[in-house]
Amino acid sequence: MTSGEDLTSAARAVARRVGVGALTLAAVAKEAGISRATIYRRYASRDQLISAIVSSELDALERVMLSRLRFTDDPRDTIYMLVREVLDYNAGNELVQAALRYDAGSMTPWLIRREGHPTLIDIVTDRALAFIIESPIARYLSPSPDAAVEFMVSAVCAELLSPARFLTHADIANRITDAIYRPQSETA
Repeated sequence: MTSGEDLTSAARAVARRVGVGALTLAAVAKEAGISRATIYRRYASRDQLISAIVSSELDALERVMLSRLRFTDDPRDTIYMLVREVLDYNAGNELVQAALRYDAGSMTPWLIRREGHPTLIDIVTDRALAFIIESPIARYLSPSPDAAVEFMVSAVCAELLSPARFLTHADIANRITDAIYRPQSETA
């Protein structure tokens, strides 16, 4: 088990148990059944491995989004289902939930806007925009595709950080969709 994908899989398993903050290359090597020297040949540092995990998680989220964007015959339903599926994906993502449970404090710098430092919202928004801006649903997003996607990502992240007590994912997806969807006649 020495491919990059296998090692990030082992790293995710360790992080689900102890959090990202307590993740060590030695623990990942043990989980993967390889020597520490072998993992250091692939990842020179813990930060490099964490970057690989984050990139892998963002790629998985993109796949959820892209699978939904293939169905654009009803733009409102597409937006609603996109939000709903991302909410469900995040709620069921054991690694994300472990990061929130064990490492919430260390995530704070990624949530606060500072000069020259993108927030998690910025990163996810930019990745989502790369696909949504060229999709047929872009023209239905208000006030603009950029602003709508940023709002959508911000609302999904808010739900992730502090899950609703009284609203279901369906309720939240409806409210987000209502806020950003404009029928074509209103956007023309």
